[in-house]
Amino acid sequence: MSDYCMIETAFDNKKELEQAVNELLNFKLVSSCQVIESSSKWNWKNEREEAKEYLVFMKTKKELVNNVFDTIKHIHSYECFEFAIFDLTSCNKEYLKWIDEETDG
Repeated sequence: MSDYCMIETAFDNKKELEQAVNELLNFKLVSSCQVIESSSKWNWKNEREEAKEYLVFMKTKKELVNNVFDTIKHIHSYECFEFAIFDLTSCNKEYLKWIDEETDG
């Protein structure tokens, strides 16, 4: 089992996105955030919704996942926001070392 993970979330509010990314990086809860603009559609309470969203992919250590979640929850305006966690492995040991060096925990 890996000690590292990638977390995916999405924002439709750029101000919230920037605040979350800055806090996560400033507090060394993640080593990086990749932001991709997307056109999203989903079902919510029996209605179809769509919006321009910003997908955020964050690399971190599993031991920091709850802190990352709490930070995002404090900022995010969605009633129910995406917070998907994927195991992260790599044969590039320098990459994993970089995640260690850029996060606290």
